[in-house]
Amino acid sequence: MAAGYTIWLTAVSLTPLDGLDLPSFSYADKIVHLFLYFFLTLLWLLAYPKWWRKPVFFIILVILWGIAIEFIQEYFVPTRSGDIFDALANTIGALTGLLVFHSWFKALV
Repeated sequence: MAAGYTIWLTAVSLTPLDGLDLPSFSYADKIVHLFLYFFLTLLWLLAYPKWWRKPVFFIILVILWGIAIEFIQEYFVPTRSGDIFDALANTIGALTGLLVFHSWFKALV
């Protein structure tokens, strides 16, 4: 499930946005980014709970993935643009997922 979610998230992130009617309230896409990376982190940790033993390595991978997606959007995907604040929202979501996993699911480790 984690791999499937990662593939879906990557595909959605790299798809041009021509004609899409996105929510227009302030910071809506930052909230979406936060939740997407929150769930990405939780799903991988639930799939491989022993990764909690090396959380720094794991979380760096997730954060780098979010930064890489923003970079690819900026330079390689027409109609998309990379945003440092999207990368920050991705990072906050990943860190929040790590904290939630630690507090709620530490019995799995």
